[in-house]
Amino acid sequence: MKVCKLAALLFCCMLVLGACKEKKGEVIAKVGNDSITTEDFSERLMSAPPAYQAYINTEPGKKQFIDLLVREKLILESAKQAGINNRTEYKDSIDSFKAEQKKQLKDYEDGLMIEMYLKDVQENVITASEDEINKYYEEHKEDFTNPTAVIAKHILVPTREEAEIAFERINKGESFDKVAQEMSTDKVSALRGGQIGPFRRGELVKEFEEVVFNLKTGEISDIVETPFGLHIITKVSEEKLQPIPEDVAKAEIKGIIEKTKFEKWFEDTKKKLNVSVDYSKLDNMNGTGVEDTTDMQEEPELEEFQN
Repeated sequence: MKVCKLAALLFCCMLVLGACKEKKGEVIAKVGNDSITTEDFSERLMSAPPAYQAYINTEPGKKQFIDLLVREKLILESAKQAGINNRTEYKDSIDSFKAEQKKQLKDYEDGLMIEMYLKDVQENVITASEDEINKYYEEHKEDFTNPTAVIAKHILVPTREEAEIAFERINKGESFDKVAQEMSTDKVSALRGGQIGPFRRGELVKEFEEVVFNLKTGEISDIVETPFGLHIITKVSEEKLQPIPEDVAKAEIKGIIEKTKFEKWFEDTKKKLNVSVDYSKLDNMNGTGVEDTTDMQEEPELEEFQN
Protein backbone atom coordinates (compact mmCIF):
# COMPACT_ATOMS: atom_id res chain seq x y z
CA MET A 1 0.00 0.00 0.00
CA LYS A 2 2.82 2.41 0.87
CA VAL A 3 4.50 1.76 -2.50
CA CYS A 4 1.22 2.42 -4.33
CA LYS A 5 0.78 5.76 -2.56
CA LEU A 6 4.36 6.67 -3.46
CA ALA A 7 3.71 5.77 -7.06
CA ALA A 8 0.56 7.88 -7.20
CA LEU A 9 2.32 10.86 -5.64
CA LEU A 10 5.33 10.62 -7.93
CA PHE A 11 3.08 10.22 -10.96
CA CYS A 12 1.22 13.44 -10.10
CA CYS A 13 4.53 15.26 -9.64
CA MET A 14 5.88 13.99 -12.97
CA LEU A 15 2.89 15.21 -14.99
CA VAL A 16 3.96 18.84 -14.61
CA LEU A 17 7.68 18.45 -15.10
CA GLY A 18 8.10 17.19 -18.67
CA ALA A 19 9.64 19.28 -21.48
CA CYS A 20 10.34 18.66 -25.16
CA LYS A 21 14.01 18.77 -26.14
CA GLU A 22 16.67 16.96 -28.07
CA LYS A 23 17.15 13.47 -26.69
CA LYS A 24 20.49 12.54 -25.13
CA GLY A 25 21.72 9.37 -23.49
CA GLU A 26 20.82 5.73 -24.03
CA VAL A 27 17.20 4.84 -24.69
CA ILE A 28 15.57 3.03 -21.76
CA ALA A 29 12.02 2.85 -23.09
CA LYS A 30 10.02 3.73 -26.19
CA VAL A 31 6.44 4.91 -26.19
CA GLY A 32 5.03 5.39 -29.69
CA ASN A 33 7.22 7.97 -31.43
CA ASP A 34 8.78 9.17 -28.20
CA SER A 35 11.42 7.68 -25.94
CA ILE A 36 12.84 7.93 -22.42
CA THR A 37 16.61 8.12 -22.15
CA THR A 38 19.06 7.75 -19.30
CA GLU A 39 19.40 11.54 -19.25
CA ASP A 40 15.61 11.93 -19.00
CA PHE A 41 15.61 9.50 -16.11
CA SER A 42 18.41 11.34 -14.26
CA GLU A 43 16.83 14.77 -14.75
CA ARG A 44 13.43 13.61 -13.61
CA LEU A 45 14.99 11.87 -10.64
CA MET A 46 16.52 15.19 -9.60
CA SER A 47 13.05 16.78 -9.88
CA ALA A 48 11.52 14.25 -7.50
CA PRO A 49 11.04 15.25 -3.84
CA PRO A 50 14.28 14.65 -1.90
CA ALA A 51 12.49 12.34 0.52
CA TYR A 52 11.81 9.88 -2.33
CA GLN A 53 15.14 10.04 -4.14
CA ALA A 54 16.83 7.51 -1.87
CA TYR A 55 14.08 4.96 -2.58
CA ILE A 56 14.11 5.66 -6.33
CA ASN A 57 17.84 4.91 -6.39
CA THR A 58 17.18 1.34 -5.21
CA GLU A 59 16.66 -1.43 -7.78
CA PRO A 60 12.87 -1.72 -7.22
CA GLY A 61 12.61 2.06 -6.97
CA LYS A 62 14.25 2.58 -10.38
CA LYS A 63 11.91 0.06 -12.00
CA GLN A 64 8.89 1.67 -10.43
CA PHE A 65 10.08 5.12 -11.42
CA ILE A 66 10.63 4.21 -15.09
CA ASP A 67 7.19 2.62 -15.13
CA LEU A 68 5.75 5.92 -13.95
CA LEU A 69 7.59 7.80 -16.68
CA VAL A 70 6.30 5.32 -19.25
CA ARG A 71 2.76 5.80 -17.96
CA GLU A 72 3.14 9.56 -18.30
CA LYS A 73 4.49 9.28 -21.85
CA LEU A 74 1.67 6.87 -22.76
CA ILE A 75 -0.99 9.32 -21.57
CA LEU A 76 0.78 12.23 -23.28
CA GLU A 77 1.05 10.41 -26.61
CA SER A 78 -2.60 9.37 -26.37
CA ALA A 79 -3.60 12.97 -25.67
CA LYS A 80 -1.70 14.15 -28.77
CA GLN A 81 -3.38 11.50 -30.92
CA ALA A 82 -6.75 12.62 -29.53
CA GLY A 83 -5.98 16.16 -30.72
CA ILE A 84 -6.00 17.78 -27.30
CA ASN A 85 -3.17 20.09 -28.41
CA ASN A 86 -5.42 21.46 -31.18
CA ARG A 87 -8.24 22.51 -28.86
CA THR A 88 -8.81 26.24 -28.49
CA GLU A 89 -8.89 26.08 -24.70
CA TYR A 90 -5.56 24.22 -24.69
CA LYS A 91 -3.91 26.78 -26.98
CA ASP A 92 -5.36 29.68 -25.00
CA SER A 93 -4.04 28.21 -21.76
CA ILE A 94 -0.58 27.73 -23.30
CA ASP A 95 -0.54 31.30 -24.63
CA SER A 96 -1.61 32.62 -21.22
CA PHE A 97 1.08 30.55 -19.50
CA LYS A 98 3.76 31.77 -21.91
CA ALA A 99 2.73 35.38 -21.36
CA GLU A 100 2.85 34.93 -17.59
CA GLN A 101 6.23 33.20 -17.80
CA LYS A 102 7.56 36.04 -19.97
CA LYS A 103 6.32 38.58 -17.43
CA GLN A 104 7.82 36.62 -14.54
CA LEU A 105 11.16 36.43 -16.34
CA LYS A 106 11.11 40.18 -16.98
CA ASP A 107 10.19 40.85 -13.34
CA TYR A 108 13.02 38.57 -12.20
CA GLU A 109 15.54 40.25 -14.54
CA ASP A 110 14.50 43.72 -13.36
CA GLY A 111 14.43 42.69 -9.71
CA LEU A 112 17.87 41.11 -9.91
CA MET A 113 19.31 44.18 -11.63
CA ILE A 114 17.80 46.46 -8.97
CA GLU A 115 19.08 44.25 -6.15
CA MET A 116 22.63 44.13 -7.52
CA TYR A 117 22.75 47.85 -8.30
CA LEU A 118 21.37 48.86 -4.90
CA LYS A 119 24.07 46.74 -3.30
CA ASP A 120 26.63 48.79 -5.25
CA VAL A 121 24.91 52.03 -4.17
CA GLN A 122 24.88 50.83 -0.57
CA GLU A 123 28.57 49.98 -0.60
CA ASN A 124 29.90 52.87 -2.68
CA VAL A 125 27.52 55.80 -2.18
CA ILE A 126 25.45 55.76 0.99
CA THR A 127 27.39 53.77 3.57
CA ALA A 128 27.89 55.88 6.70
CA SER A 129 31.50 56.11 7.88
CA GLU A 130 32.55 55.98 11.52
CA ASP A 131 33.56 59.65 11.32
CA GLU A 132 30.11 60.63 10.03
CA ILE A 133 28.38 58.60 12.75
CA ASN A 134 30.54 60.07 15.51
CA LYS A 135 30.08 63.61 14.18
CA TYR A 136 26.30 63.22 14.06
CA TYR A 137 26.24 61.80 17.57
CA GLU A 138 28.21 64.72 18.99
CA GLU A 139 26.04 67.27 17.17
CA HIS A 140 22.77 65.61 18.28
CA LYS A 141 23.86 64.18 21.61
CA GLU A 142 20.92 65.74 23.44
CA ASP A 143 18.52 63.74 21.28
CA PHE A 144 19.97 60.54 22.72
CA THR A 145 20.98 61.48 26.26
CA ASN A 146 17.73 63.36 26.87
CA PRO A 147 15.34 62.07 24.21
CA THR A 148 11.72 63.07 23.76
CA ALA A 149 8.85 61.44 21.90
CA VAL A 150 6.19 63.56 20.27
CA ILE A 151 2.62 62.82 19.26
CA ALA A 152 1.35 65.21 16.60
CA LYS A 153 -1.45 65.73 14.13
CA HIS A 154 -1.03 66.86 10.55
CA ILE A 155 -2.99 67.62 7.42
CA LEU A 156 -1.21 66.68 4.20
CA VAL A 157 -2.33 68.15 0.86
CA PRO A 158 -0.65 68.32 -2.56
CA THR A 159 -1.10 72.00 -3.45
CA ARG A 160 -0.57 75.41 -1.87
CA GLU A 161 -4.19 76.33 -2.64
CA GLU A 162 -5.54 73.35 -0.70
CA ALA A 163 -3.15 74.02 2.17
CA GLU A 164 -4.39 77.63 2.41
CA ILE A 165 -8.02 76.46 2.39
CA ALA A 166 -7.30 73.99 5.21
CA PHE A 167 -5.39 76.63 7.17
CA GLU A 168 -8.24 79.14 6.78
CA ARG A 169 -10.85 76.62 7.93
CA ILE A 170 -8.87 75.93 11.11
CA ASN A 171 -8.35 79.66 11.76
CA LYS A 172 -12.10 80.20 11.44
CA GLY A 173 -12.74 77.71 14.22
CA GLU A 174 -13.22 74.31 12.60
CA SER A 175 -11.58 71.48 14.50
CA PHE A 176 -8.21 70.23 13.31
CA ASP A 177 -9.57 66.67 13.36
CA LYS A 178 -12.52 67.52 11.08
CA VAL A 179 -10.37 69.31 8.51
CA ALA A 180 -7.82 66.46 8.56
CA GLN A 181 -10.53 63.85 8.03
CA GLU A 182 -11.99 65.77 5.09
CA MET A 183 -8.87 67.10 3.36
CA SER A 184 -5.72 65.16 4.28
CA THR A 185 -4.32 62.83 1.63
CA ASP A 186 -2.64 60.81 4.38
CA LYS A 187 -5.75 58.69 4.73
CA VAL A 188 -4.36 56.50 7.50
CA SER A 189 -3.75 59.35 9.93
CA ALA A 190 -6.84 61.23 8.65
CA LEU A 191 -8.99 58.51 10.19
CA ARG A 192 -7.47 59.53 13.55
CA GLY A 193 -7.93 63.25 12.98
CA GLY A 194 -4.44 63.47 11.48
CA GLN A 195 -2.67 61.90 14.49
CA ILE A 196 0.76 60.29 14.10
CA GLY A 197 3.38 59.10 16.55
CA PRO A 198 4.85 58.84 19.02
CA PHE A 199 8.12 59.50 17.19
CA ARG A 200 11.60 60.72 18.05
CA ARG A 201 13.98 62.95 16.14
CA GLY A 202 15.43 61.22 13.11
CA GLU A 203 12.32 59.19 12.37
CA LEU A 204 10.51 61.66 10.08
CA VAL A 205 11.72 63.89 7.27
CA LYS A 206 13.88 66.82 8.36
CA GLU A 207 11.52 69.61 7.25
CA PHE A 208 8.67 68.13 9.27
CA GLU A 209 10.77 67.53 12.39
CA GLU A 210 12.28 71.01 12.43
CA VAL A 211 8.78 72.41 12.83
CA VAL A 212 7.05 69.90 15.07
CA PHE A 213 9.80 69.69 17.71
CA ASN A 214 9.81 73.47 18.03
CA LEU A 215 6.05 73.81 18.46
CA LYS A 216 4.48 74.21 21.87
CA THR A 217 1.85 71.65 22.85
CA GLY A 218 -1.43 72.64 21.19
CA GLU A 219 0.25 75.14 18.86
CA ILE A 220 -0.53 74.99 15.13
CA SER A 221 2.18 75.53 12.54
CA ASP A 222 2.14 77.59 9.38
CA ILE A 223 2.09 75.68 6.09
CA VAL A 224 5.14 73.37 5.97
CA GLU A 225 6.54 71.97 2.73
CA THR A 226 8.26 68.57 2.59
CA PRO A 227 9.11 66.25 -0.32
CA PHE A 228 5.72 64.61 0.24
CA GLY A 229 3.54 67.70 -0.01
CA LEU A 230 2.29 70.56 2.17
CA HIS A 231 1.47 70.05 5.83
CA ILE A 232 -0.28 71.85 8.63
CA ILE A 233 0.96 70.47 11.95
CA THR A 234 -0.06 70.64 15.59
CA LYS A 235 1.78 69.12 18.54
CA VAL A 236 -0.46 66.96 20.74
CA SER A 237 2.01 65.94 23.43
CA GLU A 238 5.69 65.51 24.25
CA GLU A 239 7.15 62.89 26.58
CA LYS A 240 10.64 62.57 28.08
CA LEU A 241 12.23 59.16 27.50
CA GLN A 242 15.03 57.19 29.11
CA PRO A 243 18.57 57.92 27.80
CA ILE A 244 19.63 55.78 24.84
CA PRO A 245 22.97 53.91 25.22
CA GLU A 246 25.67 55.20 22.90
CA ASP A 247 26.05 51.93 20.96
CA VAL A 248 22.30 51.77 20.34
CA ALA A 249 22.28 55.45 19.37
CA LYS A 250 25.10 54.97 16.87
CA ALA A 251 23.31 52.04 15.25
CA GLU A 252 20.27 54.31 14.80
CA ILE A 253 22.46 57.12 13.50
CA LYS A 254 23.95 54.84 10.85
CA GLY A 255 20.42 54.23 9.56
CA ILE A 256 19.52 57.92 9.68
CA ILE A 257 22.62 58.98 7.73
CA GLU A 258 22.22 56.27 5.12
CA LYS A 259 18.53 57.10 4.61
CA THR A 260 19.45 60.76 4.15
CA LYS A 261 22.20 59.88 1.69
CA PHE A 262 19.90 57.59 -0.23
CA GLU A 263 17.21 60.26 -0.51
CA LYS A 264 19.82 62.73 -1.81
CA TRP A 265 21.09 60.17 -4.30
CA PHE A 266 17.51 59.48 -5.37
CA GLU A 267 16.64 63.16 -5.87
CA ASP A 268 19.90 63.81 -7.73
CA THR A 269 19.22 60.85 -10.00
CA LYS A 270 15.67 62.03 -10.69
CA LYS A 271 17.07 65.35 -11.93
CA LYS A 272 19.75 63.61 -13.96
CA LEU A 273 17.14 61.43 -15.70
CA ASN A 274 14.63 64.29 -16.08
CA VAL A 275 11.89 62.43 -14.18
CA SER A 276 8.40 63.92 -14.38
CA VAL A 277 5.11 62.61 -12.97
CA ASP A 278 1.58 63.77 -13.80
CA TYR A 279 -0.28 62.82 -10.63
CA SER A 280 -3.56 64.17 -12.03
CA LYS A 281 -3.74 61.06 -14.21
CA LEU A 282 -4.30 59.03 -11.02
CA ASP A 283 -7.43 60.90 -9.94
CA ASN A 284 -9.94 58.49 -11.48
CA MET A 285 -7.94 55.29 -11.13
CA ASN A 286 -8.20 52.59 -8.48
CA GLY A 287 -5.73 50.26 -10.20
CA THR A 288 -7.98 47.19 -10.16
CA GLY A 289 -10.56 47.66 -12.88
CA VAL A 290 -13.31 47.09 -10.35
CA GLU A 291 -15.50 49.39 -8.32
CA ASP A 292 -13.51 51.39 -5.77
CA THR A 293 -14.56 50.30 -2.26
CA THR A 294 -11.73 51.96 -0.36
CA ASP A 295 -14.11 53.64 2.09
CA MET A 296 -15.33 50.24 3.22
CA GLN A 297 -11.88 48.78 3.86
CA GLU A 298 -9.24 49.26 6.51
CA GLU A 299 -6.43 51.48 5.23
CA PRO A 300 -2.89 50.05 5.16
CA GLU A 301 -0.39 51.46 7.63
CA LEU A 302 1.65 54.01 5.69
CA GLU A 303 3.15 57.18 7.15
CA GLU A 304 4.20 58.53 3.79
CA PHE A 305 6.34 61.41 5.02
CA GLN A 306 8.60 59.23 7.18
CA ASN A 307 12.23 58.70 6.23
